[in-house]
Amino acid sequence: MSIARASLIVLAGCFFWIAVDQARLVSPTRENESAFLKTYTPNKVIDRFKAAEYSEQLSGASGGAGRGFATHAEDFEPTLVINTKDWVAVMQALRDDIASRLAAQSGEIVEESGSPVDGFQIKYAIGNSQGTVAVEPLRSVAASSLAGMGPAPDKVTINLRIRINEKWFQAQGQAERKRTSS
Repeated sequence: MSIARASLIVLAGCFFWIAVDQARLVSPTRENESAFLKTYTPNKVIDRFKAAEYSEQLSGASGGAGRGFATHAEDFEPTLVINTKDWVAVMQALRDDIASRLAAQSGEIVEESGSPVDGFQIKYAIGNSQGTVAVEPLRSVAASSLAGMGPAPDKVTINLRIRINEKWFQAQGQAERKRTSS
């Protein structure tokens, strides 16, 4: 066999391996997001505790492709004015809202940690997905950050950060293994 022919065989093998490897890549799409991730927003809780009309919310989404899985991330960062007495109640309401929405989507809470004061984390499994919702502790911010709001003795302007990271597995068995090993 000539060197040229052997090189062609090796090159063809490499192209075949690359094609097979690339076929296993799963791109992030709306179809491989869980129903929870597609629909979750903290707006119901925020509206319930908002003590002034002025508020703002930054949000963003990202995703990544992997071999046999896709990753998704959602970020919510609302700033709003609440009554000072509602500081812990806001966090507890967020925790309850996340848990009830997971249950409504047939999700399973795999693990919980943290507290309403220190922030909390909920790990979940739903269908072919596993994910984590991380809620950072509330932070007090200057009232002037929201237009038109002056200081009030019974009100506080807070900032909150909620991050959802989710991994969708192409094969159901992969998600199950990850769920039991969490």
